[in-house]
Amino acid sequence: MIIGIDIGGTKIAVAGFAPDERGRLTGSTAVRTIATPAREGGPAIVRAVTDAVREVRGSDPLEAVGVGTAGVVGPDGAITSATDAISGWAGFPLREALADAVGVPVAVVNDVHAAAVAEAEQGAGAGAQGMLMVAVGTGIGGAVVLPDGLRRGVTGTAGSVGHMEISLPPRLAERRCPCGGFGHVEAVASGPGLERTYLEESGGFLPLREVHAAALRGDALADRVILDGARYLGRALASANAVLDVEVIVVGGGVAEVGETYLSEVARTYRAAAMPGPSRARVVPARLGVDAALTGAALVGGARTDDALPL
Repeated sequence: MIIGIDIGGTKIAVAGFAPDERGRLTGSTAVRTIATPAREGGPAIVRAVTDAVREVRGSDPLEAVGVGTAGVVGPDGAITSATDAISGWAGFPLREALADAVGVPVAVVNDVHAAAVAEAEQGAGAGAQGMLMVAVGTGIGGAVVLPDGLRRGVTGTAGSVGHMEISLPPRLAERRCPCGGFGHVEAVASGPGLERTYLEESGGFLPLREVHAAALRGDALADRVILDGARYLGRALASANAVLDVEVIVVGGGVAEVGETYLSEVARTYRAAAMPGPSRARVVPARLGVDAALTGAALVGGARTDDALPL
């Protein structure tokens, strides 16, 4: 059995996968979901994960463990930077600590990187000559998967589309991104970014789902806020793919689930802004949903070690 683990700020999911005769993962079994002991930090998370792994594996032999986690993951499987959603997460040696606890090889990647591996292998990017994935939610994460595998980058930040700088109207250009920068697409196209824009222009706060519902009812402001976010993202993706020139761009995350109109506007803006060659890339929705990070983590774990993944 190969175990896949998805560690988030509020919950942890653990699932077992059985490789078939060709080495492909056949599907998860005995999924266990637990609350993240975020205030207690890394050691408590390792203890909770170890207990869940023991429950999921039962009497089956354990071959390897793969983890997709919140935060930036360095080449050694340690968390190099993270928000304060998990106490003391930045700097925690996750791969080393978990490998010592479970006694098998452990691979650790960022959660969006893990989801991208699954989408490239079994989802919307299967068979493509390169894939860029962007996950639009509380933040905007991204990942690059080429035919020979995931590109993590030297510091683990490859694919960070949300922190690309784009040209913005003056009222938005001064908005600070959660990373501290200005002009970043995450500040204006993530869920909180869209909610803030609606608040600033309407004078009243609404959660994004309610902004979307208002747009469907014909609220012109709500509609413009959501479509402007899609346009900002499309422009950022065009810049990213000028460098990558991949065949498929996969758009996932909670914001992307607001509907076909959003994705269509991302794709339209992307094609209008992209170079002639990369403009032919397909812009498609993610297929695997909430299970993507779990599946991708198990796929990465099946490679036995982070060192098996290209930079």
